[in-house]
Amino acid sequence: MNQMSLITPIDVCQRKICLDNVRAVFTENSDGSYDVILEINSNKFLIAIQNVANHIESLEIIATKGFVEISNKIILMIKKLIEHLRYRLD
Repeated sequence: MNQMSLITPIDVCQRKICLDNVRAVFTENSDGSYDVILEINSNKFLIAIQNVANHIESLEIIATKGFVEISNKIILMIKKLIEHLRYRLD
């Protein structure tokens, strides 16, 4: 009988946070960057971020699901939201 491991390497590098209708899954990559799956109500975003000294140096929205018009205000709001959620993880 083979038993599967309870904790996989992906489980170790993933951290999740839920606040009301906002859910985020942070996956740390080997180079120190993060892939973030951000869910706000029924809208989903796949985001790549690069952190330097607990501040986001670069943010890239890779994909979206839902009816969201991406504007500069939305991008800045997402950046602030991710900074806040990442701060709440620690």
